[in-house]
Amino acid sequence: MSDVSSPQPLPALAPDGAADPASAPWALLAPAQRDDPQADTAQAEPAQVDTWSDPSLLPPPSAPPERARSSALPIVAIVLSSLALAVSSLVLVLVLVLGGLAYIYGGAPYVMSDPVSGYSSMYTPGRVTDASGAVVTDVGTYDRPATLGEHTLSWPTVSGGIVEVTVTDVEWEADAAVATDPSNPPAGPDMGYVLATIDVAYTGPGGLVPAEDLYICLESVSWGTCSDGIDVTTAAPLRDIGALTDGDQATATVALELTEGERGSALISVETIDGEPLYLAER
Repeated sequence: MSDVSSPQPLPALAPDGAADPASAPWALLAPAQRDDPQADTAQAEPAQVDTWSDPSLLPPPSAPPERARSSALPIVAIVLSSLALAVSSLVLVLVLVLGGLAYIYGGAPYVMSDPVSGYSSMYTPGRVTDASGAVVTDVGTYDRPATLGEHTLSWPTVSGGIVEVTVTDVEWEADAAVATDPSNPPAGPDMGYVLATIDVAYTGPGGLVPAEDLYICLESVSWGTCSDGIDVTTAAPLRDIGALTDGDQATATVALELTEGERGSALISVETIDGEPLYLAER
């Protein structure tokens, strides 16, 4: 009995040796596959790129961090603050010192509210009294001098006492009297010596050294001189008087210089080391 089944032809092969899917019998049974780009993209693995060998793919270099700028403003501010503090401290110390001096020199009960010569409060006011001891309030200034030999000038002292000065006599032409001591120099050109005799008295606590604490001067229209600036030895020098204390009195003669022909405008002034000057003239 013959086999009725005939052999089946083999599927045609593709040129590259692979089976032609169109002729494969199982190709009809396979589900149709669509071109799905999204599916292909989702399933595709990302490509590995060598960023080290391709500089164009490297990220741009980041800018270097900006260096903090140093500023001199804080230093300047510190220096200015220090200077301001130093100046403030100096001003405070000066105010305290001046206040202390004002308290010391201005606290004597003798001080008058209205200075005779109108000087500022940094000078201790003086006063003028007559022969009876009464206070004279309208003389003692440069424009209204007190009278030589008649009025007494007085001031309070730092220690709380009172010093009184009376110019008892003035020798206006004293060149001959000064020349009796050969060690004395002659008066300057167009000048003449004047000798003034003064009485000094002190009362109250503390004391006073006339040669250090008193200034006797002479002023005229064109000249001014003081006894401490003339190197002349008199019969009773002021420097020979030591310290005066309560109840002490002394007499001295001081040498002054006057321009020739100016006796009519000559004024003698007396002041203490911290007191206002008071003026005297001939009647």
